[in-house]
This record gives sequence, structure tokens and C-alpha cells, in this order.
Amino acid sequence: MRRPAGRRLRPPAKVPLWAPAIAVVAALLLGGCGGGGGPSSANSTPAPAAAPPAKPRKPGDVEQLEQLMKRRAAALAAGRARAYAATAAGPQRDRDREVARNASGLPLRDVSLHVDSSDVSGRAATLKVRAVYGVRGVRGTFDTTRRVRARRTKQGWKVRSESTKRERFPWELGAVQSRRSPHFVVLAPQGLPLDALMTALEAGYARMGDVLKKPRLRRRYLVVVAGGAQAARSLTERIRGVESLAAISDAQVQETGSAKRVSEVVSQRLVVVWPPFSALDADGQRRVVTHELTHAALAGVTSGRTPSWLIEGIALYVSEDRRSGDAARYLAGEASGRARRALSLRALSEPDAIARLSGEGQAVAYAYASAASFYIADRFGRKRFIELYNAFNDEDLPGRAGLDTTRRAIRRTLGISLGRLDTDLHIALLG
Repeated sequence: MRRPAGRRLRPPAKVPLWAPAIAVVAALLLGGCGGGGGPSSANSTPAPAAAPPAKPRKPGDVEQLEQLMKRRAAALAAGRARAYAATAAGPQRDRDREVARNASGLPLRDVSLHVDSSDVSGRAATLKVRAVYGVRGVRGTFDTTRRVRARRTKQGWKVRSESTKRERFPWELGAVQSRRSPHFVVLAPQGLPLDALMTALEAGYARMGDVLKKPRLRRRYLVVVAGGAQAARSLTERIRGVESLAAISDAQVQETGSAKRVSEVVSQRLVVVWPPFSALDADGQRRVVTHELTHAALAGVTSGRTPSWLIEGIALYVSEDRRSGDAARYLAGEASGRARRALSLRALSEPDAIARLSGEGQAVAYAYASAASFYIADRFGRKRFIELYNAFNDEDLPGRAGLDTTRRAIRRTLGISLGRLDTDLHIALLG
């Protein structure tokens, strides 16, 4: 699950307002009384001079750039390719025209581009922009940060380039189709046959409703389909080895306190990697969907200190994906020396330990996490297995994410040491 650091927005620079100062002077002439029969006379007070109308203030560079981003976002949301391309210059215009056409007709909402920071130097500007979108029928919004280069022209500021290495939007990778079912909205490359995917998604949702009463699933989720491994890498952030995965659950959350409890789930989506997912049979596809929906359902109760083997293990357990046989073969010598490091709960105690792996090491880690979770549930009971998962949310459990906190949680809930648990698990798998 993605747990990005909170962003602090830098307010745009304020532009001083200058208006001409108008001083109005009234001269009051008093007439004295005359000494003989003629009438007295006095000069009347002249009316104040009217102030000239203030000239409209010209927006400063930062304000103009913010307005440019607003026009750009509005054009993309409306699917107006010509208007979107008109906010750019040079080769970027052609890229923008294609992107806007790809997004046209999609159920987008709340599309916005926020300037978090800007560096203006003469006729050039570099912006840090937070791009946001939502999907109708799905809670939350999805965002990414990218760098935008702009240049001042006779027609005003124009975008010269827009770049981000990861976390790109689906319509930036190619033409997109949209499908909707009772509990999912799917964005996928044009031309992919999606009937089997829609069936698997709803089957996995129904399975989750049977086995996990609390916390409840959301009413509807966004599913983004990656047409291949490269597309999956472009759509996701900080996930290695994505080419060997069939699906990924991606949640953006806010955490609080020393226990790193989740205070808010900002957004959730499932990313399906098409080649490995489509190669599975119907049961395999249902297990994958159930696995990722477990992550989605538990996102709000998963502490930022929870070890990766437990995060993946509980999803493997709920989806009935027992891999003890694979783990036993790896322990018996089928895994290479480097991959064998994953055959240890100690090595998988950091929350992102498995996400940092790829290839054989990742496969070994998933197998061992599955074996550990089924072993704990079988030996200590499902209730204590859930207590272990929840223990990391307890403020009374001291420590940061990592090995020491995992040791304390296991000692508290299972009554044995982490080393003993590892040893007992090895004996059970090989014995």
C-alpha cells in the first residue's frame, strides 16, 4: 500500500497592489462684513476633484501560471482536446491533444492542477504541480506530483513540457475504455476483453463479504488495468518487481501518533497487470482479487508499523492462498542464496520489505509470508492471529516500525519470541 508523506503546500507569492495616491485640497475663503450700504460677498467652496478610475491590476506571473493550470484542468475534464492543447506550446501541444482525446468520455470528476511551488526566471518557469482526479461513483481522489516547465509567449504563459517518471494517469499511456459493474469502475486500455475481469472482481467482492465482516468493503472501487509490465511501472510508485505481480492494491492514507494508526484513507484503487492476470484460470483470478480487496478493506486498520510478512500474509490467508509447499521447497534448497534471505520473518519485518524485492526473492517472500500466517492461525487460533495484526495499532506497544517492534508484538500476543516462531515454522515446513 502506498503511504506517502504528507504534503505541505507552499502558498503562492503575493503580488503587491499599487494605486496612485490622490490628495484633494479644499480652500475655504471667508468674506468679511463691509462698512457701508453694499451687500457683502463671499467665494463658495469648490467641489473636490473627482479621482481618476483605478487601473485594473495586472496579475503577476505566479497568478497567471495558476490560472493557466486551472484552464488546463478544466479543458481536460471536459475532454476538449483543442482547448487543452492551446495551453501548451511546441511539441507539447501534440502530446496534449492526444492525452485529452484519450481522456474524453471517461467518467472523470474533480480534475484539478495545483501549483505547489514555482520558480520564475525571466520568461521561463519551473513548477511543481499536484495533479488530481476523481472518478464518478468512487470515493476519494487520486493524485501525483509532476514537474511542469512553462514559457512566457506573446499569448501569455504556455506549458513547454510536463514530466513524471512514475504514477502517470491511465489516459497518458494510451486510449482508454471504461467499464462499470455494481462494485467497480474499470479503466483499461482500449481493445482488452474485460468480461472475465468483471466476473472475477464481483466474485472476489462476494467472497470478501462472506469471510470479512469488519471492516466492511467500500461500496465501489476503481480498478486500473495496465496493459503490460512497463505500463504497470508507469502507473505505480515505489513498487519493485511489479512485472511478476498480477494485481496491486494501492491506498493513500494519513497516519497519526507513535503507533502510525491510519486516521484517514484518502483514496484506494486496484491495479491489475494484464498479462499475468489474464493467464490465470477463474479460481486464480478470484484469489488475486480477494487478496487485493483484503488489503483494501484493511487499509484503514493497518498500522504503518505492521511488518510486510503480516500485511501480505493475512491477505494470502483470507484469499485461501496457502503456499506452505512452495516455502518448504525453498527451504529445502530450491531458492538461491540471495533469495533465501526472505525465508526469515526477521528479514521481512520492515513494512516495505517485500515491496523492495523482485523476481525470485519476491516469490520466496510471498510463499514464506503465506506459510507463516497459516501456521500462526492453525497453531494459535484465528483470534490471536487477528490480535497480532491489531497489536501494531496499540500506542502502548513502543517502538518504530521494524524488527524490535515486531519482536515485542509477537511476544505480547503469541507468548513466544520471534526467533522461536521462525525456528518452529522451519521445523513444521521441513518435518
